[in-house]
Amino acid sequence: MLPDGTVKVFSRNSEDMTSKYPDLAAVVPRATADGVSSFIIDAEAVAVDRETGEIRPFQVLSTRKRKDASVDNITVQVCLFAFDLLYLNGEPLLRKPLAERRDALKADPTDEDAIADWLQQAIKGNCEGLMVKTLQSDATYEPSKRSLSWLKVKKDYLQGMTDSCDLVPIGAYHGKGKRTGVFGAYLLACYNEEEEEYQSVCKIGTGFSDAALAELTDALRPKMIDAPPKYYRTPDWADNSMPDVWFEPAQVWEVLAADLSISPVHQAAVGLVDAAKGIALRFPRFLRVRDDKGPEDATNATQIAQMYNDQACTKGAAELEDEDDY
Repeated sequence: MLPDGTVKVFSRNSEDMTSKYPDLAAVVPRATADGVSSFIIDAEAVAVDRETGEIRPFQVLSTRKRKDASVDNITVQVCLFAFDLLYLNGEPLLRKPLAERRDALKADPTDEDAIADWLQQAIKGNCEGLMVKTLQSDATYEPSKRSLSWLKVKKDYLQGMTDSCDLVPIGAYHGKGKRTGVFGAYLLACYNEEEEEYQSVCKIGTGFSDAALAELTDALRPKMIDAPPKYYRTPDWADNSMPDVWFEPAQVWEVLAADLSISPVHQAAVGLVDAAKGIALRFPRFLRVRDDKGPEDATNATQIAQMYNDQACTKGAAELEDEDDY
């Protein structure tokens, strides 16, 4: 928030997202404590159901209008969770340890048992997990940098939380930054035996070593095709996230995910659980190439639907919607 009360919202990639969140821009000044004239917080906007108080999946935010939205036409309500304070009343706090930044933010996560309970609550609430940060040693704020001082604890990191899937890469996205020159992310699909089609189930960009990215790129470049065939059932790509290249079905990858959710974007098992929506993997991670399987041996749509129905978190829970975590 600027000294004049103006609120600006930026993504982790420094993209100005203020026009997407006019409701946050309106409410943040009213929620600010007395004596606070300006600040920068590290926070996350999550979709919520105001009637039930349930936190909805991160990917529901993708259905929000990206530009020129107004408070009056917002259909996806959000709650802002602030977890770090980087600047306060003209003073940068980046070099302050987290303990001091946290005190200024009025947070108090100190009890280990409580943190364990919060992780379980996050899992039950269909959240991704927790962020764990060191308080004192090496506890300064490092913009745009990953380190061991900040650790993400996801439920799929806990043994036995979910089964893996065997999926087919049908498209890819050119890598950026250190992934320049290789495919940096992929579109994966399951196989629908009855329809004889490959149905998109997630976009994946996590779990790859640099060597694996290079090997997969070399292996799949000869399989590139000009356009997706008619037996590929994929999203409408309204948000310009269409793959840069397409492949003929060639490989099968074992993939682990946090869970599965009803998706307004992906097409896996469409009609089997929801009449109009498919199922997507949330927070997928690459494990290995399944050289022992052909594309038609991949996890099929019926199995995807069964895995979704078998999830403990879906029993008695409200409907989830998903896109991708990448």
